[in-house]
Amino acid sequence: MTPADESWAIVDTHQHFQSLSDAAYPWLDPDRPEPLEGDLSPIRRDYLPADYRRDMAGLGIVKTVHVQNGRNPHDQLDETRWLSALARQEGMPDAIVAYADLAAPDAERLLEAHAGFPRLRGIRQILNWHDEPRLRSAPGPDLMESPQWRRGFARLAPLGLSFDLQLYWPQMDSALALAKAFPNTAIVLEHFGMVADRSEEGLTAWRAAISRLAQAPNVSVKLCGFGLGAPAWTIEDTFPLLHHVLDTFGTGRTMVGTNMPVDLLFAPPAKIVSTICGVVKGMSESERVAVLCSNAERFYRI
Repeated sequence: MTPADESWAIVDTHQHFQSLSDAAYPWLDPDRPEPLEGDLSPIRRDYLPADYRRDMAGLGIVKTVHVQNGRNPHDQLDETRWLSALARQEGMPDAIVAYADLAAPDAERLLEAHAGFPRLRGIRQILNWHDEPRLRSAPGPDLMESPQWRRGFARLAPLGLSFDLQLYWPQMDSALALAKAFPNTAIVLEHFGMVADRSEEGLTAWRAAISRLAQAPNVSVKLCGFGLGAPAWTIEDTFPLLHHVLDTFGTGRTMVGTNMPVDLLFAPPAKIVSTICGVVKGMSESERVAVLCSNAERFYRI
């Protein structure tokens, strides 16, 4: 998957593997209410390195970061163990972002255990909270303000772990306060801020919230998950949103990802990657390399 022109090499900072044949993935349960992604039946199957390599062949992906995918959530180390074994066998993923409940009484022990795996780089605990119950993932709306949750969050930086931040725009001011309270913790905003409401009013509020969150120098952003909240997305309606994020965070704090296989629900891989490449097309070579590759290599230490 090495591109002919290395200045267009891409580090995919957001992809998932899954093996439904030997593990539970509750978020893919057919009896679960339909989530933001819509009908999940097309991706309710195993998705392993061979599948990813087939889908991404010739598209310039050189390294990947696996973000937790809800495998056996009652054993918060299971996915990390499984991915570590997979990486030894397959050579990918290059880095792992694991799940941990930072409010759990044993969060410190759990984080230390995660950090013992060589490819472990960060933690994701999805914080999405919405008035519509089917769009919620977090156990409450104010988790980032909980002293117990913050005690767990405070252990990330000492262990060399970053935090993948997934939430909706109304939560971004709380995230800004969190980032300011923990300036030594590297945070990356996922899916360019989960633009679930694409109305004019919703986009205006999202743009303003993005601009405020970008004030924290320890927060970066990922351009990925283009179909989340907009399953019929087009390059024309997505480019302005991506450019706003890129202009706000700058080329030094922006990374890219595919959200495979979830975004297969909305677009073929070639469309996803061509959108990524289109966003950086007018940049200088050094800026393009930073956004597509070197920012991710630095952030995830790969």
